[in-house]
Amino acid sequence: MTNPQPRPSGLQRLLFGAYADYARKIVPIFALCCFLFGFSLGMGYVLGNTIPASTMNDILGSFPDTSKMSLRELFIFIAVNNIGKSLLFMLGGIIGGVLPLFFVIFNGFFIGYVAYSFSSIYGIEFIIAGLTPHGIFEIPAIVFAMAIGMSLGYAAMNAVRREGSILKEARLALGLFLTRITPILILAAIIEVTLTPLLLAWLGYV
Repeated sequence: MTNPQPRPSGLQRLLFGAYADYARKIVPIFALCCFLFGFSLGMGYVLGNTIPASTMNDILGSFPDTSKMSLRELFIFIAVNNIGKSLLFMLGGIIGGVLPLFFVIFNGFFIGYVAYSFSSIYGIEFIIAGLTPHGIFEIPAIVFAMAIGMSLGYAAMNAVRREGSILKEARLALGLFLTRITPILILAAIIEVTLTPLLLAWLGYV
């Protein structure tokens, strides 16, 4: 006789609604992704002075010049970029979960490097003020999306063994992304183009 699965708490129901049961299943993978993100973030910061500036300049050169964008254009760019890439890499997790794993590690390392670069010029306070307002929403949402992607990879491998349904898993993943993660990323983009610059200006950085 199998033991009944614990039901999601009231807070989980509030946060995830109809997807609370599915989200609860993702939590252990999310914890692993948080660890990997934090570790790669720390490595990016620690190794920041060993990476040639030209390497990161090449990466940054692939982004458009946001300094010439209007507030509305900047918001659209940030929101579409974050939502689009998160969705793409999440769904790419069907291929063994490799793509979301790479996304978590690379972005953690990249943010760590950028944090080192700017903190060496402006101080760590600048990094905290520049990342915290929107980062407390954006980073967990993106990492959770990657955890969903890794779960999709696991589900795909089970489907090959004729255990479970990858289509059902994909519908749950997409539903959770559209109804919970997407609104959070939109909120983070709004904060990034409004509150974050105001905070930096108030602290005298811009």
